Amino acid sequence: MNTAGLRRWAIPIVIIALSLLAAKFSGIFGPTAEKAVTAPAGVTVTTATAGYIAKIPKLTLTGSIEGETSVLISPKIAGRIERVAVQDGQRVAAGQELLTLESVELTNAVRVNSDAVSRAAANYENIKADYNRYKTLYQQNAVSRQQLDSMETRLKVAETDLSSANAGLSSSQQQYAYASVLAPVAGVVANKSATIGQVVAPGQQLMTLESIDQVYAVVNVEQKDMGVIKIGLPAEITVDAYPGQVFGGTVQILNPAAAASNRMFRTKILIANGDYHLKPGMFIKAAIVTGGETKVLAVPRSAIFQKQGLYYVYTVDANTIKRRQVETGDILGDFLEIKAGLDEKSAVITSNIANLKDGDTVTLAR
Repeated sequence: MNTAGLRRWAIPIVIIALSLLAAKFSGIFGPTAEKAVTAPAGVTVTTATAGYIAKIPKLTLTGSIEGETSVLISPKIAGRIERVAVQDGQRVAAGQELLTLESVELTNAVRVNSDAVSRAAANYENIKADYNRYKTLYQQNAVSRQQLDSMETRLKVAETDLSSANAGLSSSQQQYAYASVLAPVAGVVANKSATIGQVVAPGQQLMTLESIDQVYAVVNVEQKDMGVIKIGLPAEITVDAYPGQVFGGTVQILNPAAAASNRMFRTKILIANGDYHLKPGMFIKAAIVTGGETKVLAVPRSAIFQKQGLYYVYTVDANTIKRRQVETGDILGDFLEIKAGLDEKSAVITSNIANLKDGDTVTLAR
């Protein structure tokens, strides 16, 4: 082979040798490549132990607040509103004026009937005096019995006229009084629609009067729960407007008949409301205490997760986790009752649950 031919073969051989040498030192081949692939570190988690805690059985329901007394305010006579004396939210005493109607015609009617009473009274007194004279004359045989009877009839007619006049006066005075619409009970004005100049009809609702020194939390109880509900049971009421505050109440009224619309029993819980925090129409949650304290198995709520409508926890043993399905019960503060699927003293994972799967190895936080 000539010199030129050797040069053509030597150059590719040198390039291949250099490539193999570079590959060796870069770790493409040999044990260096195996060391580069390592297992991921276990997720660090916290755990808690399932145990028994105190539970007071409660029936939790939703409902709304009603005033102890709620009165619809409407006029008893037709007329035009002359004055509105109150505003929404104003507290009023029983007998306080709420509004008045124009009363000129009513005042005139009282005056006319008063005059009629005066005339009838004067006529009665005059005829009564005549009757007494005729009675004396009759005793002296100066007038006949027929004349005395005729005078007695006139006296009875005059007496009837006076009674009718008094009735007319009383009626007109009552109508005049109706021009002032008064509060039938003490309470707070709500839903006022009355305005000055408005022409109203008898029975037309113009406002409501809510007595809220005490209020009712009104809930609907299902038939299956009626066996545990009775008058006198204590209840805890919460409302969104006052987070963290619990209002104490007592079951006071149980409707003996179910509502036709939903087959549920309307139940009222009486609550003292001296600070007027609770107002009619507020949405509430009521927890009625239905029995004494018991002990139930529970775990922290953070240990529970849901999948496809079922509830699970992760238990851990020797750093290996296992997913276990559980049957849950009531929420007990930061804990959740476990009815089935878990044993006492089982270690359950309470953190990083979203990053775990059945069979994973974990590191316990210290």
